[in-house]
Amino acid sequence: MTKSARWPDAALLGVAGSMRTFMPPALLALRGHIGGRGRQAVLVLAAGELVSDKTPLARERIDAPSIGARVASGILSGQALAGPGGAAAGGASAAVSTFATYRARRLLGKATGLADPWIGAAEDVVAATVAAVATRPGPRNRLGRAVRRARR
Repeated sequence: MTKSARWPDAALLGVAGSMRTFMPPALLALRGHIGGRGRQAVLVLAAGELVSDKTPLARERIDAPSIGARVASGILSGQALAGPGGAAAGGASAAVSTFATYRARRLLGKATGLADPWIGAAEDVVAATVAAVATRPGPRNRLGRAVRRARR
């Protein structure tokens, strides 16, 4: 699978970023797409975001700075995964999904009566799962590993 063919995965990264800004870069870092000090910084920022989201001090995701950060996350993560087409797909899906996931979180809280931190924790799992699916190794990588194992 060519890098440019992964634009749907980049769009999924935008969706994950609409829920947690640093989740897409964190999964890219864990999968080896980001290395060195950048990898460490992204992982620390992602962990901090997971904690801070549960506090009353967290900004609404639909505030202008938050939207900008989520779209930037989608663009940069999409670019890293799938090139220019991925940047467009990641940014666009992050912009649209930010409003959809905001509304879904509010509706879920009202429907269940659960406290917002519990809804946020569930959203963490969804964001991590979506980002993990989007950054999974491509078919060529899985086949390559299987061939190497078979040769041993």
